[in-house]
Amino acid sequence: MEQKKYFISDAAKQVNVESHVLRYWEEELELPIKRNKQGHRFYTTEDVERLKRIKMMKEQGFQLKAIKTALKGECDEAGLPVIGKVIVHPERKEETGITKAVSPDEKALRLQLLLKNLMLDAIREGNEEFCQVIKESLLKELDYQFRLQEEREEERETRRQEKEEEHFKKIDELLREKSIKSEKKKKHSFF
Repeated sequence: MEQKKYFISDAAKQVNVESHVLRYWEEELELPIKRNKQGHRFYTTEDVERLKRIKMMKEQGFQLKAIKTALKGECDEAGLPVIGKVIVHPERKEETGITKAVSPDEKALRLQLLLKNLMLDAIREGNEEFCQVIKESLLKELDYQFRLQEEREEERETRRQEKEEEHFKKIDELLREKSIKSEKKKKHSFF
């Protein structure tokens, strides 16, 4: 009996996600999705079920790294992905059903993961604030530089106009002097 095959749009509808999400998961989780002769992806019923499990784990708060581990079969008895000795689980423990004793080493590793996530969140938030501060200071600096440039241009224009006026005054004086000299010559020539 031949297995049913779905194109990406049909599989996306079955899983209730966008097609680009399936392509992203395929790449990030290294899923073995088959392709037809034309190079188009096609999904089997088994693939669709795997994608539904991936979506469920994402909704429970799992990161893709943990999901990738789970897909490789590295899970504890409750079906939760295991990284090293640490059970990676969603933030809500009561929903996962974990009730096993945790060694001090495992607690330390969990605390390290928690601190790492907290630091990453703080850095992201800090980066956003830092970017905003840089943006504001950059805009202020650009505004200041434009004002300085405008002032310099106004100064140059004022100096140019002053020189032009001075030049025209000199020309005017020279013309007056010449005119006066020529009038004097005319008067002297009549006598």
